[in-house]
Amino acid sequence: MSVACKACGAPVPANAKACPGCGAAVSVKSKLVPLAAFMLIVILIIQSYMSKSEDLASEATPAAPVNSAEQ
Repeated sequence: MSVACKACGAPVPANAKACPGCGAAVSVKSKLVPLAAFMLIVILIIQSYMSKSEDLASEATPAAPVNSAEQ
């Protein structure tokens, strides 16, 4: 698959680092940004599940009864 050069409009092969027509540098699309966004979403989901389980655990423990002799 070839893309068009932004400088001259000539077709540039997908694996080329520069345009064969004018020599302009071809920008390489980074896959790092979508990967980082995906990892951030996964971390936030895991964190929300962990905080929910901690909230449920703290609500589930009953308080110890108070004896009138201890007061």
